[in-house]
Amino acid sequence: MVRFTHVAEDGREFTFREPMKDDTESLMSFINSVVGERMSGRMITQKVTLKDEAQWLSGRLSEIRGRRTVILLVVDGGRVLGSCHISRLSGKHSHRASIGVALRKEIRGQGIGEAIMKRTIEMGIRRFKGLESVDLTAFAYNDRALALYRKLGFVEYGRVPRSAKEGSQYVDEVLMRKEVCPTNRGRGPKGTRRTGISTRGR
Repeated sequence: MVRFTHVAEDGREFTFREPMKDDTESLMSFINSVVGERMSGRMITQKVTLKDEAQWLSGRLSEIRGRRTVILLVVDGGRVLGSCHISRLSGKHSHRASIGVALRKEIRGQGIGEAIMKRTIEMGIRRFKGLESVDLTAFAYNDRALALYRKLGFVEYGRVPRSAKEGSQYVDEVLMRKEVCPTNRGRGPKGTRRTGISTRGR
């Protein structure tokens, strides 16, 4: 289990850690809170059930064990407040990975999204040997997210016009990529310290 302590810009302390089977209910509550937002930036539109989330988590834990996915959760007092995942693509695309991040509204704007994305990419570089680039997508209206991604070095390389429909409004999807160096392990993001890492099987 990888675990970090992160101090946000407002001084609050959070834990970044990998998911566990016992997180199912808290993860369900988290994702449903984000899905319920208007113009949430998420692809899914329907809230999930506990059974749905249990199946999803079981699949992701299997991918983590197989070194195909890295997931870090933002946790406060056992409550999941955010997540970031990076997943390696397969076959002839295996030099690439895709990343996604989501936070509850109450913890946005405190540098947490930037910190957890940096940690997740760092772990992906370590675990996915030969990784060369990381892709992500975002809806064009999500100015705050797009600004963060550019700050982290992601570059827009295309758009899908009218990719999604929210209510009666069509939205373009922005395609972005960051080139990464397999040996770039770097230092952790500002305000984050490593508190405990098990290297068993890592």
